[in-house]
Amino acid sequence: MSAGIDARGRLAAILLVIALAAGFVCSAQAQTLTLADRQASKTFALQVLLADPAVRQVTIAEDPVYHRSMTYRAIPMADFLKGLTIGDDDYVQARAVDNFSVSIPARLLKGGAGSDARAYLAIDDPASPWPPLPGKADGKSAGPFSIVWQIGGKADVSSEYWAYQLVALTVTDSPFKRWPGLAVADSVPAADPIRRGLDRFVVVCMACHRFGGAGEADQGPDLAVPMNPVDYFKPEALRKLLRDPASVRTWPEQKMPAFGPDTLPDDDIDAIVAWLAYKARERK
Repeated sequence: MSAGIDARGRLAAILLVIALAAGFVCSAQAQTLTLADRQASKTFALQVLLADPAVRQVTIAEDPVYHRSMTYRAIPMADFLKGLTIGDDDYVQARAVDNFSVSIPARLLKGGAGSDARAYLAIDDPASPWPPLPGKADGKSAGPFSIVWQIGGKADVSSEYWAYQLVALTVTDSPFKRWPGLAVADSVPAADPIRRGLDRFVVVCMACHRFGGAGEADQGPDLAVPMNPVDYFKPEALRKLLRDPASVRTWPEQKMPAFGPDTLPDDDIDAIVAWLAYKARERK
């Protein structure tokens, strides 16, 4: 009996050591950020970025992720992206640890003269760690890396561009060039809401969903496989789902947040539904 207990004790101790080691490895992996263009990539450790001469204090009066004022140690994205080969129409794919993946116009991240939006790579300093994300049960913060913005004037910065828990930033072609199956036919008038719907779907929805395999994100289901949402939702129910999914249904692993009218106006929701309906008609 004693030998059996000792054996079980040793096994428990070994499993504990393995678990701790695995946790350490995961933590170490999460403390790096990979930056890449089409020619090369480089991985930065958190402490290296904190020591970068370009780091400054940045205060965001109304941080939409934390819903409060936040002060960060951050590098201007214009400085962080300097040296990369970036075309005028290129995008930067911001990938997070949880399979969130959003395409951000590189010109918006780089800012420049006349721009009312300034993007920063915020770095979570272990000496003054960021608080846990509100409403998240896992107690994790937005760190170790996130994109934050100082916005003035009439700059239009999508809520999805406040990407956090980042692991990689990669220069890519535009989503429309990478995934031509998303496109709208030339016969669709320039002012048709369908065109606006495609733009808003790429900016808002594709950060978490794919469409017929197009995209990178895997937080939510593919919205074209096997059926398009307009095929099984009444239009009004689909609009409610886009506004606040919990008002239509809830599920244990629900991640999709509600979008207020200031973030996703009614006209944008109507446009997204119009584009989805257009793509559904294409399949018939």
